[in-house]
Amino acid sequence: MPRVTVIGIGSPFGDDRAGWRLAENLAGSAEAGAAAIVVCRSPASELPGLLAAAEVAILVDAVASGGAPGTVYRLSGPHWPAWVNGPVSSHGLGLQAMLELLKTLEDLPAEILVYGIEADSVAAESTMSPAVQRAVSRVTAEIERDIRYYCRGFGNKKAARRPQNCCYC
Repeated sequence: MPRVTVIGIGSPFGDDRAGWRLAENLAGSAEAGAAAIVVCRSPASELPGLLAAAEVAILVDAVASGGAPGTVYRLSGPHWPAWVNGPVSSHGLGLQAMLELLKTLEDLPAEILVYGIEADSVAAESTMSPAVQRAVSRVTAEIERDIRYYCRGFGNKKAARRPQNCCYC
């Protein structure tokens, strides 16, 4: 069975908490029992170690790409959209820059998925918006399916491939 790690990236502020909330949801899920579920406060310092321990990494973060709040993006490298490395990150080094650095160092997992959830507000005084809360629930179910897929079919050439990049609301 591959080592699957789900990494919820974020902070305690508003919709930026989406990755953390998703990790909390998965921590109580029987389906996620085959995966390591962690939260990440600082991708620049924490992400390299978290990715090094995984064969399959599933990253979840709030994004601000101009879409409707709650829009979900599911991406698989190596072609990342601008928001993956956008200036809105409060985490230091952008996610794309970190992934490119780790790729150069040949220290990436065999598979990386990134789920971006379009944020409404990441202000310190805000709570998570209803649209993002609904998106977190949908993405939790999707990641449970991803975990089942990778734990059963990873490395099996006959297993159906998951869709590469998509956007859904």
